[in-house]
Amino acid sequence: MRAKAPPSTYSCPDTMERKNCNMLKNPFPGNIKHIAIVSLAGKPKKEAVSATCKLLKELGIRITVMPNVFAPEHGPQLPSGCELRISDLHRALKDKSVDLILCSRGGHGSAHLLDKVDWALLKKRNIPVLGYSDITTFHLAMFAKKAGTAISSPMPFELPRALKHPLTWDSLHHSFDDDSKKNFPLAEKFKINVIRRGKASGRIIPVNLTVLTTMLGTPYLPDFKGAVLLIEDLNEPVYKLDRYLTHLRLAGVLKDISALLFGNFRRCGNEKERKRIFAKFAEDVKGPVISGIPFGHIKRRLCLRFGSKVKIDNDKISYL
Repeated sequence: MRAKAPPSTYSCPDTMERKNCNMLKNPFPGNIKHIAIVSLAGKPKKEAVSATCKLLKELGIRITVMPNVFAPEHGPQLPSGCELRISDLHRALKDKSVDLILCSRGGHGSAHLLDKVDWALLKKRNIPVLGYSDITTFHLAMFAKKAGTAISSPMPFELPRALKHPLTWDSLHHSFDDDSKKNFPLAEKFKINVIRRGKASGRIIPVNLTVLTTMLGTPYLPDFKGAVLLIEDLNEPVYKLDRYLTHLRLAGVLKDISALLFGNFRRCGNEKERKRIFAKFAEDVKGPVISGIPFGHIKRRLCLRFGSKVKIDNDKISYL
């Protein structure tokens, strides 16, 4: 049974993004009362974190920005040394009042932490960890270790604006609740392209393509047999997409999955070339293949929980 969400709301002035919306409701369930912000990858901008803290506080949620979120960089784009980042993560997990961990941003560096994480502690706490992009590394490991709940969602640098989009708000809200999301369609209100028709069902694994390929061969990769794989990327030329998808094919991932979904590939070559590449690798998948899913480095996007059961019926995608 899902706890009732707190009545707090946040002002929503952008009517172009959410028509007839004067107030933005809290997308988090009522049991999420305390959120800790940590830096597992790139170092965030202070103004971005401040804006998100303001939003969440106005929604009635207590916020803790962990001590090393803005620590001096130790290398290109890294927020701090591994020891500091792990210290923040473990400190947040040991605080029993923390109900959810929000990653400050993506970028680079999550992989450095995997062999240092206290996975037993995360499994015991079993709380959600939100983020995407480079956080895909941590999410895949969480799913493989069955530790915590991995949810692909916007992060502080974009969260206040992203939540003004009904699709983003609704899908984040539904990602916490198995009962309510059964009636939430994943692919009926936006344009998609069916590359290969068919029916399939399985647990969805929503990831960044580049990051996924770097995890192959490690003990932090989940089993893809029967999974519905949803991939996205940013700033990668088409020849690199081809390289990564070839890697997935040679590693046996494409033959194991029940369906392949292509999300948003912003600034990844031209659309014609991408369509050609997507169609090429569709031949290696036994089930349906669809492109145009609003998932990735965009504000109007689907938020998805790793392992949620979905079904595909040609051009329709929904939760089971």
